[in-house]
Formats: sequence, C-alpha cells, structure tokens
Amino acid sequence: MTPIAGLVGAFVGASLSPWLTSHLSWRRTRKEAFNQAISALRAAQVARHFPTGAHATYLGGDAAAVAAYNLRLRERSIDRYIDAMSEAKVALAALEPFYKVRGDLDSWEITEPDAERIMRELLRAR
Repeated sequence: MTPIAGLVGAFVGASLSPWLTSHLSWRRTRKEAFNQAISALRAAQVARHFPTGAHATYLGGDAAAVAAYNLRLRERSIDRYIDAMSEAKVALAALEPFYKVRGDLDSWEITEPDAERIMRELLRAR
C-alpha cells in the first residue's frame, strides 16, 4: 500500500509542479506590474508640483542670475513632469494583461482627480 501511495504522490506532485510554478510566476509578474504602475503614478504626482522661485540668498549673484536660474528650474521641472507622466502611462498600459485601468490614458496628462482615483483602485486591486 505504501509504494502505491508514494507513486500516486509522486505522480500528483509531478503533474502539479509545472502549473504551480507557472501560477507563482504569473502572480509575481502581476505584483511587479502593479508595484511599477503605483510607483510611476506616484512619481508623476510628485513631479506635478514643481519648485519655483528659488531665493537669491540660496543662489548668490545678482537678480538677473537668479531670474535665469528660476527659468531653467521651471523648464527642467516641466520636462521632468512630462517624462514622469509618460512613464506612468506606459506602466499603466503594461498593467493591461492583469487589470483594466479605467480612465483616459490617451491624453498627454492624467488629471489629479483621475490619478488619485486610479491610485486608490490600484492599491485595492494589488
């Protein structure tokens, strides 16, 4: 009786092993996609509120140098925001095999209320 039970156990284990490996891999990939989408969306939300108006006491120099620095700071911040928003949309699109994100991902920007709603949905679905 023991050898038969051992053979049955080995057969069941050998049969379920590929399925279990595949299932665990799918779950890990899904979790990584959710984590990446949440991180990218959070980074885009942070980049939305960019710094402006650095004070002359921090920079030193005259008013023209401070104005030029503030202009460069604003331009770089806007570029950073656009890049972060693009990365967030790519990460949300990569989530598509696992979860259908509701909202307009075709526009260049995800609005702040939509981003907050999507963030709540992602955290709940993760």
